Amino acid sequence: MDNTGISILSKGKAFASTNDIETYNKKELDNKIRKLITINVQLITDKMETEKTKVNLKADKTRLFNEKNSLVVKREKFRTEIAILNVTGSLNVLIYRYQNLFLRLI
Repeated sequence: MDNTGISILSKGKAFASTNDIETYNKKELDNKIRKLITINVQLITDKMETEKTKVNLKADKTRLFNEKNSLVVKREKFRTEIAILNVTGSLNVLIYRYQNLFLRLI
């Protein structure tokens, strides 16, 4: 340490500390910037993948919701048909029997 309070490190060290401020030599600073750029690119890539996944999930949700609505409509249609068959079931049996009898006569 010299009389200005600056710690001087040998050339083999990465940085020198000056009153809690880190200083880097050019080579080490270039390496640090390169690492940060790489991390930033990875973060941007991850964000894009996340957005793509969100869009796909929203499309899947919409598709499934439409399928659910379609199935609800079909269920209601079948319930109506079952109710009609239950009400007219005895009449249909009689009609069916008469049709069979008529066909046998022909």
